[in-house]
Amino acid sequence: MEFFNFNKPSISDLSFHKESWELYDNFDTNISWFTEERDAARLQLFNEPYTWPFDLGEEAAARTFFENQSIGMGGALIQMNVEEISGLESLVGIFKYRSPVPDHLGMFYIAVIWIPFKEFCFQINFESLETDPTGAREAAVSLIEIPTPVESDEEPELITGDELFARMGQSQIVLSPSDDPKYDAGFPEHPLTKVRSYIQHLRDNLVINKDLLKQKRHRLNND
Repeated sequence: MEFFNFNKPSISDLSFHKESWELYDNFDTNISWFTEERDAARLQLFNEPYTWPFDLGEEAAARTFFENQSIGMGGALIQMNVEEISGLESLVGIFKYRSPVPDHLGMFYIAVIWIPFKEFCFQINFESLETDPTGAREAAVSLIEIPTPVESDEEPELITGDELFARMGQSQIVLSPSDDPKYDAGFPEHPLTKVRSYIQHLRDNLVINKDLLKQKRHRLNND
């Protein structure tokens, strides 16, 4: 991939997609694809810095910020870490939310990779929706990691199937033992496994304009 002289950031300064991915949006600051699995991959360029209340190197602070943000949006933060990808300081997070499809109890998994600089930032998303049958990974892992029953003197409440599904759709999403990466190999088609594999693809295949290495990194004090 050939790059021009670096005067201002361009969406073409990063490249990671496979030729087999289907392009469905191609704009100056936003490129999107469907992968072979019909998952979404998106590269965005923002011509202004992020206004995070933490420095990128403060991994614990980043985790707390996005954990609270995801809870406020009804989801959960699965993992968050700071790392360098192709020499660029990056923040990598994985989140899970309820399916945006009405009356569907599956989970929607989103991997976000932020690559911020002093005056601009790139954001890469990989998104995968759980399809039927839902909950198979959680059910299988629950047989391995059986929780200790909680004793209670209360009589069990009898509810209908419709009430059960309604409650499941309204409850706060929480982390599950099945979210652990050690279970990915046993569930290669699960959306959580897939978004993790897309992150690894990015680590292995990100091609950058080398002039990005000379740009000032994101810091709270960017003077």
